[in-house]
Amino acid sequence: MLFEPKMQLVWVNGPIGRLTDFLERCCLDQGTVHPARALDNMNAAAGYAEPETDGEWAALVARLEADAGDDSLPLTHPCEEFSPRQRQLLEELEHQLAESDADLKLLNDQLTLCRTGSEQFNQFSGLEVPVDQLEQCRFVQVRFGCMPQRGLEMLQRDYSKDCLLFLPCGQNEQGCWGVCLTPMVEAARMDGVLAELRFEPVHLPGAAGTPAQIVENLGRNIRLLEAEKAAALDHRTALWQQAKPWAAPLYALACRKARIEELRRCAAVRGERFFYCVWLRQPDLEAFEAACRGLGQLNLLPDRVLARRAWEQETGRSERK
Repeated sequence: MLFEPKMQLVWVNGPIGRLTDFLERCCLDQGTVHPARALDNMNAAAGYAEPETDGEWAALVARLEADAGDDSLPLTHPCEEFSPRQRQLLEELEHQLAESDADLKLLNDQLTLCRTGSEQFNQFSGLEVPVDQLEQCRFVQVRFGCMPQRGLEMLQRDYSKDCLLFLPCGQNEQGCWGVCLTPMVEAARMDGVLAELRFEPVHLPGAAGTPAQIVENLGRNIRLLEAEKAAALDHRTALWQQAKPWAAPLYALACRKARIEELRRCAAVRGERFFYCVWLRQPDLEAFEAACRGLGQLNLLPDRVLARRAWEQETGRSERK
């Protein structure tokens, strides 16, 4: 009985100068052609090596996708080449986008500071004394922080006569948020007491006014920054939309070339010739051979030994008697 596997492994070899043409015309647009890494089936000690690829097109794909941001690149026909004019346009676009991204980063950093500060000061909204005035005390050490309920009970039970004053300002599931006031001369001893009470100090950013006033001011700043961020995002989107007519065909070209680079890594090279292997469905073998003959200078050899081994591993059967 003749062995006819579902898939056929075919070897192709030819001049190294024909490798790109072979990949583009016989492998790239053929969904039924499945390349295999040639070096996995060859002896590297015999002088076979992977062809060199610089990854230029894959890098261009990454650049364009980064430039597009959250916007999608439309499917379109690729342009003929990456022209000097397109290079210039891309450099100008990336310079403008870099400036826009720097502005957005600055706005995001400021928003993060404002939101974090608002959350922190909001924990002490019950305090009616300006924070900046408290921090100017010369003889009293001021600590803002959170004390668990158990620590608060210990403070009231065991340290009520110590020179430690805790001003509750708010409470949540973490505990009671407030301000600890101790004389400077007792600060070192009180540090040990607060550690025993599991008091967790927090560092508040510099601000003037009561916590409620600070939260209100930060809220206004957040709204202004969000409006500026929305305008900056609109500006970035407009820059990309203006570039789409020439960037989309360039992206299609870059994706095609990057795929060829990826397929090229499956080849093996020795001297001035390349060696390539692909898996094909039996009904598609004739069309593949015709495409290779159309290029010329290519030799094809169906590999029945490797195909038989793969078939035996897949099915668990053997034709050997």
